[in-house]
Amino acid sequence: MERIVESIRILSKLSKDIEFRMQWIVDFKYNKKSLETFSDKELNLFNSLFYMSLIDGVSYLDEYQKVFGKKTETIFNDRCIVAKAINKPFIRKINQWKDYRNLRNHLLAHNFRVGKNGNYIFNEVIDYNAPRNFNDLLLLSNLIQLSTQTVISEFELELNSHVDKVKRIKNNSLLLTKEDVSKLTLELIKESIKIKVIRNRNYTFKQNTDIDWNNL
Repeated sequence: MERIVESIRILSKLSKDIEFRMQWIVDFKYNKKSLETFSDKELNLFNSLFYMSLIDGVSYLDEYQKVFGKKTETIFNDRCIVAKAINKPFIRKINQWKDYRNLRNHLLAHNFRVGKNGNYIFNEVIDYNAPRNFNDLLLLSNLIQLSTQTVISEFELELNSHVDKVKRIKNNSLLLTKEDVSKLTLELIKESIKIKVIRNRNYTFKQNTDIDWNNL
């Protein structure tokens, strides 16, 4: 039963993360503003929320289509088939964005690179048939939430009866403190400065003033 539960929890997490990002976009009222009015900082946050939701949406489809019901215990096959039949209208609509995966691969996951040679596409105009604005993303989120609700409802008993196996970090020495960050940063800067001197370069490192160290 562990495999089916693990798959459903992955679907649930991806679904919830997308839902949270939609809430953040609405909370910041980014959906009410024109992109031209965004500050650089606002645009960065909006793009992060938007793009990560699209990336997670593809991950959701991968888990749903390739793992859930196919690589889970055979005892649950029939119920997976029922759940997927109920979800067929939602998944079919998502799949109508024919270029969704290409948008994710080219622009989001691979940093504007296309093909085996990794050519950049900054100067190309590509009209992707994929979620492109807030309303598209809202529809995608709704469809994923609905699909997840079906899956959770179908396997509610298994989810509730499964005992969590939490993996905890045993070696706390691997966790950096604020002081560690400061010390390591300064040490690496000094090392880099020595290399700049050897290479006859006089670049300067600027302090990040956007983050108040005292508030960390």
